Amino acid sequence: MENNTCQTGSLQLYRPSNDMPWNEHRIKHLYKRIGFGAGTEQIKKALASDPQSLVNQLIQGAIAAPIFEAPEWLPLNFLDYKEDEDRINENISGWMHKWLGDMVEHNVRGKLILFWHNHFVAQLETYYFPSYLYDYHRILQTTALGNFRDFVYDMGKSTAMLLFLNGAENTKYEPNENYARELYELFTLGRDNGYTQEDIEETARALTGWNNMPNWGEAIQYSEDTFDNEQKTIFGLKGNWGYDEVHEILFTRRKEEISNFICEKIYKAYVNPEPDTAIIAQLAEIFVENNWEIAPVLRQLFRSEHFFSEANMGVIIKSPYDLFLNYFNEVDYQLTEGEEVGAIHYFTGMLGQELGLPVDVAGWQGNRTWIDTARLTGRWRILSWKVYDTMEKFPTRFSDLALELTGENTNDPALVTQKVIDYFLPVALHTPELYEKATTIFKADIPQNYFDSGEWNLNWDSVPWQMTSLIQYIIRIPEYQLM
Repeated sequence: MENNTCQTGSLQLYRPSNDMPWNEHRIKHLYKRIGFGAGTEQIKKALASDPQSLVNQLIQGAIAAPIFEAPEWLPLNFLDYKEDEDRINENISGWMHKWLGDMVEHNVRGKLILFWHNHFVAQLETYYFPSYLYDYHRILQTTALGNFRDFVYDMGKSTAMLLFLNGAENTKYEPNENYARELYELFTLGRDNGYTQEDIEETARALTGWNNMPNWGEAIQYSEDTFDNEQKTIFGLKGNWGYDEVHEILFTRRKEEISNFICEKIYKAYVNPEPDTAIIAQLAEIFVENNWEIAPVLRQLFRSEHFFSEANMGVIIKSPYDLFLNYFNEVDYQLTEGEEVGAIHYFTGMLGQELGLPVDVAGWQGNRTWIDTARLTGRWRILSWKVYDTMEKFPTRFSDLALELTGENTNDPALVTQKVIDYFLPVALHTPELYEKATTIFKADIPQNYFDSGEWNLNWDSVPWQMTSLIQYIIRIPEYQLM
């Protein structure tokens, strides 16, 4: 099924109107999609801004986010760890912790890095060494909003990718087609789109030579001795092509295929799982016109009336990282270094998403695959525990949130319930009866006469518990799994 562009707007800049006002609803939509949600203060500040300025600010902030400095262990190879091999695990674990911490702190870039990590898949278990992890992550950090052509070029020479997709085994004596196939099928063109088996075979020959690794832990280098120094034919062009020429030919001869494939993937991840071919074609033109720069595509997309259309809200199922990080941001839960950040790795891994370990070379398929029966129950249980944990660690946080959302110390439980539900859900509940049921949950076991008389209010000691019960109820509402 394809979206109808007439119903969902165009790529023209979104201009707030009576039909499409700039309000908390659209601000939350932006923050959930471009990053991992926002708290009440961020939303309040955004209301005083305009959508174009806010998107520009968020993307520019992602571009300007600091890059990690090289760790002191970067030059070490396996021989340097021989006396203490446990340090390999410690350094890898420490770097994964930094990676997740960076996702939390710089969540717009962090979410985009997660997207590209799932595009340029290289499973950690196949290249398990600190320096290789650093180099792979460095490319993601530095190029997530940079130039896609450079991204492809640099990633293909990374030792992590050379090991994961067997490029290190690809020699003139015994060509290995694995990376060449995925270069076209997964990284640039899409399955069966503008290439043949002969193109794969010839490209594999052109990519030979990256086989020289003196010691495990050192970067794989190019070796002229293992390069196939004979003529190859790629996309109909004949010559003694090598690594550089493969990328020149690919990005020159297959512009339309690359731009459409990548823009469709961005669209499905950030806007709607059902692709709108007209919008994607326009994004693809922008991609090519800007010489494969990623940021202009994102700016145009996130500032468009199409992105802010109601039809594109609440249609993407949260990934495990979206589930937890949105919750933490929305309740202003202050994650601490160490145990809590590390626990997110554990929780998301239990639910099928762990940094460094996409399920296979095609990555996590996302959306409906996140909520099979076992995982949906797991999402409820783990997050329900975290809601309780929030109340225990920050006893007044939920009562403060209720006051922030209502703007006053109201004694109307129905109003509080409605405000809290609409804050956490991407779309409103369908009927008044559903809000009434939730209000009953929020009232808990407090006698009705206290509500009838107006004695109850948000300063009561019972409010943190009431909010805990309500939020635990909300996270089981089907719409909560959406963003």
